[in-house]
Amino acid sequence: MYNRSKFATFLASFIFLCVFFVTAGFSSPVDQAPQETGEPKELSLPLNDAGGHWAESAIAEMYAKDVMKGYKDSSFRPNKPVTFLEAVVLLDRLLGYEPSDADIESGAYLSDVFKIPQWAAGYVSVALKQQIVEYSQIQKISLRQPLTRQDGAVLAVRALNWTKLARQKKAAVLPFNDVQEIDLNTKGCIAIVNERRIMNGYPDHNFQPSAPVSRAEMAVLLSNIGQQLPYVNSDETAGFISSMDTVKKEITIVSGDQKEVVFTLPDRYLLYLNNKPSNLDSLAKGNHIRIIDSTSVGLVILIARTVLPDTGTAVTSEQVNPAAENVTIQQWIETNKSAEIYLANVLSENLYFLATRGEKMTSGYTVNITKVSSFTDDKGTHYRVWIDRSDPSPGAVVYPAISYPYALVKIPLPEGVLGTVTFVDQLNQVIAEAEL
Repeated sequence: MYNRSKFATFLASFIFLCVFFVTAGFSSPVDQAPQETGEPKELSLPLNDAGGHWAESAIAEMYAKDVMKGYKDSSFRPNKPVTFLEAVVLLDRLLGYEPSDADIESGAYLSDVFKIPQWAAGYVSVALKQQIVEYSQIQKISLRQPLTRQDGAVLAVRALNWTKLARQKKAAVLPFNDVQEIDLNTKGCIAIVNERRIMNGYPDHNFQPSAPVSRAEMAVLLSNIGQQLPYVNSDETAGFISSMDTVKKEITIVSGDQKEVVFTLPDRYLLYLNNKPSNLDSLAKGNHIRIIDSTSVGLVILIARTVLPDTGTAVTSEQVNPAAENVTIQQWIETNKSAEIYLANVLSENLYFLATRGEKMTSGYTVNITKVSSFTDDKGTHYRVWIDRSDPSPGAVVYPAISYPYALVKIPLPEGVLGTVTFVDQLNQVIAEAEL
């Protein structure tokens, strides 16, 4: 008589033996015990829901800089909306605006009248003083409403001191399908942050101005803001890779002031290339790299980028002494030097390019035009103007006088139709576009 129980037992034993012999000598990568080979063990971000996230590199950067923290359960909660209040505090931390005793004392008024939490009142007081927020926004802060994308654009503009520049962009044509949903008061801010690639639209070509900003999006926004303000990253080792020694685990970096720095990698670190997790073998000479050695959280993070190639032809440009030029050029500079701005101007037989650092900049801060290249198509001759900005090194003696640094070069006016002028940074990323 057929016995199902015995047959099931026999079948299970048979399958077990087959699996044992077939897989003998092969272990699952998940279950295999690590071998003591002397190689560094894999390091992961100590946030259990950030690994593999599209914003992981920005989250890692903000975590290492102690700007954004995880929760008690070691989660980051990347999809959780950021409140307006939290965004203000995070911006203060990024910019190094820690509340003083006086800020905390004045913040007590905000707690009493507007019910701002005591832990955050000092930060809000600092943000008001630094003109990152206005008193008209206290209601939004006190209600702890989610930060909307258009409000995020406004905060970014104020943090970057681009308010004057944003006013000039109020009439700009925005490349979004939902322009009609954008508050007219924020249009100029959205135009400039989109142009400078601080904030972009979605793949469906909408900006979604009223959508809440998630913690992951906030990390990216903070990272983008920080890269526009060199002093925020002044404690980083940054520059272009000139050579690597994978045996010694050394990377030689040429900084903006052409100084060479040799950085020896620790046994454990996190590396991102073009915002994706990567490894040392993927790096190449010419990549730009930022190394964040965080003692506060015990992490070393490498953030590298591939520099876009210049497809144009180099154009010989001449550095200009304004005193030697005519009055029109001198007035042009005086009118624009107190705000960060990038302009082109045609005068007589020359084409001029002007780059300024803007107001509130003191001596020791510079801006230079390092290269001009061009290409021609059926729409005319187009120019690419390369900008390099540098700040004084940490601890340097800087005189407090306002100097309004700027750079001015000229090239002979070409024949034919003039096309576009695009200003780019040393990574060949667009900073601004100028009209002729």
